[in-house]
Amino acid sequence: MPTLSDFELRTLPGLWKQYEEAPRPLAFAARNVAEAEVWQRDLAAELIRLMGGFPQERCDLDAQVISREQRPGYLLELVVIQTLPGEYMPVYVLIPEGAAPPYRPVVALHGHGAWGARPMVGETASPVEEEFVAMLNYDYGRQLALRGYLVFAPVQRGFGERMEDAPWRELHDLAQPEMWVSSCRYEAVNALMLGKTLLGLRVWDVMRLIDYVRSRPEPQAATLGCVGLSGGGTVGLYTASLDPRVTCAVVSGYFNTYRDSILSIEHCFCNYVPGLARAVEMADVAGLIAPRPLLVESGLDDAIYPSGATVKALARLRPVYELFGAPERLESDLFPGGHRWSGAKAYDWLQRWL
Repeated sequence: MPTLSDFELRTLPGLWKQYEEAPRPLAFAARNVAEAEVWQRDLAAELIRLMGGFPQERCDLDAQVISREQRPGYLLELVVIQTLPGEYMPVYVLIPEGAAPPYRPVVALHGHGAWGARPMVGETASPVEEEFVAMLNYDYGRQLALRGYLVFAPVQRGFGERMEDAPWRELHDLAQPEMWVSSCRYEAVNALMLGKTLLGLRVWDVMRLIDYVRSRPEPQAATLGCVGLSGGGTVGLYTASLDPRVTCAVVSGYFNTYRDSILSIEHCFCNYVPGLARAVEMADVAGLIAPRPLLVESGLDDAIYPSGATVKALARLRPVYELFGAPERLESDLFPGGHRWSGAKAYDWLQRWL
């Protein structure tokens, strides 16, 4: 007589089998630039659809200055902009001192963390936050401003000032609760019930931020950088993939394969897009950036985005850049350490392309 141990009772092995057998009709297979451009157009349209679509019309930005304070090396502004009707996003703007115009704008995206963009732009308010910045080399927004860039650091949905009220907040890591509180889960599942995704909403926010960047009075270069760590790398990758106004990107602590990261290691709900892994792999999404410059950072000991899978994903992405005749525009920084911002190549990379 059989026993229960004779049968596969789990769900994940079946889902992983579906992943392995998925046809991925929009995976990169172009043989020339013309075919690659058609592929990029078709994949971008499908990616937008899977993420829940974007509004057909853009509301008034209704930008308002909340505060303006001097910091060593730059002026710090806090503004709010309207990204959807009645929905506003705080943005920290760091205007460098001593930088000759035109300014070189960079969008700097923070990762998962209860405090949103504040620590990333150097605005720590406690020893715990200071420890967080030191551990992750996290103040890369401030570092960019001190290097002369005009920095725009938005607060992403679910974090910092944009966190939902107390009943909708959740701890992602009970060992370090203050650091990892967010309201991502509730925002993500509610978005899914309405045919949206939290990732799609965040990408749209950044696209509206780019509208705001270009509306500013400061003289600006035609180039635009976008950088981010972890959740910031996530939103940065998808934004750069879908908005050609991003002319150079640095994705840190995210670029990987779906199978080795999102499908194998517990991640926040905001990472998931229904049906995406059946259509493409992450390298295909990144292929929408080509031939624009992309630098990928990955810690060799990153526990949630394994560097070995990053190497696999880079190998899959390189043929896209080679087909466009731009292999030098794809670079990687595989550095000793864990899930953190490196910067070892990033600042030179931005200097080169911006």
